[in-house]
Amino acid sequence: MFRQALSRVLNPAKAIAAAKMQTRNFTCYMNKAILLGHVGADPQEYTFANGAKIASFSLATSRRYKDGSGNIVEQTSWHKVKFTGEQADKIMRIVKKSACVQVDGSIRYDTFTNKEGIEVHTTSIQGETIRIIAFPKRETAEGAKEEKEATEEE
Repeated sequence: MFRQALSRVLNPAKAIAAAKMQTRNFTCYMNKAILLGHVGADPQEYTFANGAKIASFSLATSRRYKDGSGNIVEQTSWHKVKFTGEQADKIMRIVKKSACVQVDGSIRYDTFTNKEGIEVHTTSIQGETIRIIAFPKRETAEGAKEEKEATEEE
């Protein structure tokens, strides 16, 4: 093993030729998205005539940067995330609004015709795995009561 590594360092042309041989049988394509953000609303479930299920939710990701004046600007992007099959059931049980989650998946571009006959293009993330980073904070019974009273007064 050490000899092979040393050989590549001492003879880079040989290393490049070996790498080219390895990539001939290798497909060089990847569609991978990794998002970390907060769930915008509780997931929605859709069931089709054939019994297939989709769980869908919006995910907010943010980035911060300094503008030309030195002010910190926060830019939020919203992503539509979809899970299918057994994962859809799992999503419906555990994912809630405001949860911080990491989603690994792939980018999907779909086209459909809406009720008005207009062709619509959509972009979404087809989820493969999800990890809950932080659950949303639970309100105490007292806090929920106070909020209800405040809305009744307005």
